[in-house]
Amino acid sequence: MKKLVSIIALALILISFSFVTAAESSDPWQRAKERGVEFRAVGNEPGWHVEITEDKRINFVNDYGSFELKLPIDDVWYGPEGEDKIYYVENHLIQFQVIVMKKAYQDTMSGEEFPYQVRVLFPNASYLGGGRLLIDD
Repeated sequence: MKKLVSIIALALILISFSFVTAAESSDPWQRAKERGVEFRAVGNEPGWHVEITEDKRINFVNDYGSFELKLPIDDVWYGPEGEDKIYYVENHLIQFQVIVMKKAYQDTMSGEEFPYQVRVLFPNASYLGGGRLLIDD
């Protein structure tokens, strides 16, 4: 009987550990960091996110994942303090900018606070949201 109780207790511990591990790996911020994303931002209506990777590429996902762009960064403008940045993507097919400002931003739906305000700017559309650095300084 003691052996059965021990086996059940061990099984419950392993099951609860697998739930914790699954919850941790489902965090999009942590997964992005593990993929080499240096900066990530999110916004609403429609749901979008943008990721800037260590290999100087931008991944912009819009409309809850139905639209995605993965492009190299053509140029970066750095503000006077070095924390504000504008990332430029410009080629014969598309052009847009990701403007990152060291300015607090509160998500309009969730209330979550971010240290950076981010605007993704296309010639015919603009998206506002909040972001954070995923690398250690």
